[in-house]
Amino acid sequence: MMSKIHYFQRYSSIENTVTNNTLQLFARIYNYSTIQASKILSEITGEPIDISIEINQQTRGQGAVPDGAIIQRSFKVLIESKVDAGVDINQLIRHAQNFSDESQKVLLLMTKQPIGQADEDKISRQISAVCSGLIFKNTTYEGVCKAIKGQFKEYEYEMNSLVDDYVEYCNDTGLFDQSKFLMRIVPCGESVEINKKYGIYFHPSDRGYTKHSFVGIYANKTVQSVWAIDSVFDIQFDGTTLNKNFIEGRDTNDYDQKIIDIIKDAKTFCGYQIEDDHRFFCGKPEETDYQKSSTGGIQGARFVNLRDVIGDFTDIKDVAKKLRGKLWV
Repeated sequence: MMSKIHYFQRYSSIENTVTNNTLQLFARIYNYSTIQASKILSEITGEPIDISIEINQQTRGQGAVPDGAIIQRSFKVLIESKVDAGVDINQLIRHAQNFSDESQKVLLLMTKQPIGQADEDKISRQISAVCSGLIFKNTTYEGVCKAIKGQFKEYEYEMNSLVDDYVEYCNDTGLFDQSKFLMRIVPCGESVEINKKYGIYFHPSDRGYTKHSFVGIYANKTVQSVWAIDSVFDIQFDGTTLNKNFIEGRDTNDYDQKIIDIIKDAKTFCGYQIEDDHRFFCGKPEETDYQKSSTGGIQGARFVNLRDVIGDFTDIKDVAKKLRGKLWV
């Protein structure tokens, strides 16, 4: 199976690439819906930003009533992206000098971690002395991801795919690390029973995926089983000898027999040939019932931040318990 095609390049996390990918995200959303773009920018900046046009009929002006008016309020948002470099106040002040007579002026600093309210207030005061009426805001890449998640309906497949890929990009390049809370919901179809039985999920070794810590086994519109990923291996099995290439987690032989057994069962019960060039995600399964409430199944894997769904949790038993009765779309 071919590797996943991404909207946003992964090859670099330098600031120019980060900025370009973020602007590409905003541009795609804007082209799709100015209303959605306005909502997202407003949430990120904390300011009511309206990038749509206002159309009025026979609105009284000075001394006359025109038949119609099409109005767009002027605004300007400048973005400074930081990855590993420190915040340069002098650079931000120079950016502030690029504003003129816009009715709304926002200078947005994007960072991995928040700079802190005291520093944000200090920078804001210094910038205000240079450019009157300028709003300075700091947001994180995680903040951008939170602002765009959930903005689109389930049937808006392309936009949801775009949003998911940007979130994955931020995670993959270390702009923020949500992997320790991330559950990958995987549709299992015919293999669901053996996946649950052995606590092993498998897929082709060359299939790309975002780093995650939990697997959720999905079939019949619900996540039926979940486990914390303990060990990940790429496998070659000739029917006698099991050759493992350790990928991540715990390097152990504890799962050897289960891997052999699931390879055999996958062939016997599902007709799957997984003895070569497949990756195995191993753990201790716990039954749950995390139901998809919307119509239809899922086309591919879904990622869910467990912290957003169930809050804090202690272990996988706690995760399974807290997911029961929860719904997702």
